[in-house]
Amino acid sequence: MIYMDVYMNSYFPHNLDTENSIIDLSKWQELADLIVDIFGADCGAIIKFTGHSFTTMLSSRNEASFLHQGTEWSSDSKSFCRTIIKTGKPLYIANAVEDEYWFDAPPVVNGPVRSYCGVPIFSPDGSIYGTICAIDTKSTRYEDALTKLLLHLSKLITSDLKIAEKAEQHRLMALTDQTTGLLNRRGLNVLSEQKFKDAKRNQDHIGVLYLDIDNLKIINDNFGHLAGDKCIKLLATILKKMVRQSDLIARIGGDEFTVLALINSENTNELDHLSMRIREVYQNEIKDNAELNMSNISIGQHLVSYDSNASLKEMLAKADSLMYQEKIDKS
Repeated sequence: MIYMDVYMNSYFPHNLDTENSIIDLSKWQELADLIVDIFGADCGAIIKFTGHSFTTMLSSRNEASFLHQGTEWSSDSKSFCRTIIKTGKPLYIANAVEDEYWFDAPPVVNGPVRSYCGVPIFSPDGSIYGTICAIDTKSTRYEDALTKLLLHLSKLITSDLKIAEKAEQHRLMALTDQTTGLLNRRGLNVLSEQKFKDAKRNQDHIGVLYLDIDNLKIINDNFGHLAGDKCIKLLATILKKMVRQSDLIARIGGDEFTVLALINSENTNELDHLSMRIREVYQNEIKDNAELNMSNISIGQHLVSYDSNASLKEMLAKADSLMYQEKIDKS
């Protein structure tokens, strides 16, 4: 499932828009506002860690708040959030100006930060999602109970992330084929919309391969459905290896697969080469297998320009027709 994990992440990134469609972020906003009320701080914030940077997801709505939604800074710079990410532990700096480590940190030297109290937010898988913090422009003296409160608020956010993760898993399951891990027909329909937009933006051609496994019924009848499933899984594995991760692969029927690929306008024979390589690899894989060697691959291919008005349905129908004609020609 590594292929699908990478592939799906490119289309369903865990960004603010995706989370907002699943999580009621107004609840998180209330937490940020609550921090200001309880701590008496100038700013309460929920910060997300992206791996290369920190981004302010939500900031308190009080007038004194100086950290705004969307504010971003590098994870390489010296910051309080960076320390929490590295240690996985709460951090409280009562007076940053007088602290021998923090006095020269960018948010202190170039910004108004004088006090910081924050804790990590953990993702459901145990990795650190980000931080929730109280930030002030003056030195503070917080009781330990306030840090414990932040830890409790952090757990509430993690609970929401667990709900979002399960909802996302259900959504992905609805778009994928259980046997192969590839897209199903619904998944292809959903994700092809972006592919068509990408083609217009890059002025690429759009290519479709429609693949069918020959003699699958004969294999099932003679060797059982487990042998037939081996053919299906073998072709799926070959497609995953030979097709770019940015292109779409779907199992749209029992033994029918399709590939939707963007083809550079200066290399329109790329689809021919891909078809040929898929056939060669499949035949090489089954040649010494007594159960599978009577199978083969029939492929129909169709290529249109980025400015074509052809729909996905029309392109699939054309490629399907060409695949069927090839199958007839073999018999």
